[in-house]
Amino acid sequence: MMLTLTNIFFSGLSLGAIYCIFALGLSLVYGTSRVLNFAYGSMYMTAAYGAWLLSDGWLGLNYPGVFLVLMPAAFAFGLLVERFVIRPVRNRPQWKTATMMTTLGFAFVLDNLNLVVFGPTAKAMPPLMEGAVQILGVTVANQTLAVVGLALLAVAVLQAFLTWAPLGQAMRAVSQDMAGAAIVGIRVNRVFALGFGLSAMLAAFAALLLSPVYLVSPLGGWPPFLKAFVIVVFGGLGSTQGVMWAAFILAFVEAAVIAVFGATWILPVWFVVLLAVLLVRPRGLMGKWGN
Repeated sequence: MMLTLTNIFFSGLSLGAIYCIFALGLSLVYGTSRVLNFAYGSMYMTAAYGAWLLSDGWLGLNYPGVFLVLMPAAFAFGLLVERFVIRPVRNRPQWKTATMMTTLGFAFVLDNLNLVVFGPTAKAMPPLMEGAVQILGVTVANQTLAVVGLALLAVAVLQAFLTWAPLGQAMRAVSQDMAGAAIVGIRVNRVFALGFGLSAMLAAFAALLLSPVYLVSPLGGWPPFLKAFVIVVFGGLGSTQGVMWAAFILAFVEAAVIAVFGATWILPVWFVVLLAVLLVRPRGLMGKWGN
């Protein structure tokens, strides 16, 4: 019994860190621009192919080298998506629905480009770290510990940026009141672009952490996007703290469900938990942005 609980704890901790870093990118865009980016999973998978090209597929860089190249490239890609895909649609009537449909179409474009360029065969990435350690009688891969540590570090850096950095404070101001932020001189379009850039960076960072664990495939971004969407709704649209709580709660639920019922019950149980929370708190655990 104790061994099972320990397994659930470590599994939930690792899954929670992964889900947290991935879902925060989706939440960040909605919080700043009110755009529900259905292309987020496809952007994540495109970044995963970029990581594969930079390591096994082309340049043969190690993971620190891939990080140094992929992060700024992902940020620039996010800026371009906001400027040329999202911003023109925002100036039209019914822009919320229009941007949602636009991102959905952009997701199909990215998926098919990845399919044409890289083919249908899944790609494998080398592990971040080799070996394993024993913790409380449970064998934990060093790669899992590295993923958890790096993901939690990224979450802490993002939270510090949003709390103390002037640009982060501007993003929070826009998320709370766009009109008021514009009146006091904040360049709202610049904040929108920054939100998309940071979101793309988070997607790329998650891809870098997860590509050694899961295969890289053209349609592989949709399952994690679905989970990220559930986490964001569960935590509260636009709430970073809510997303963090929701990610770990659902991760521990998932670990317990796998241990007791098997993996096929994960999403049904997730949605039952989500519906139960929304019945009590329709805006999610800590929904504040997007009021």
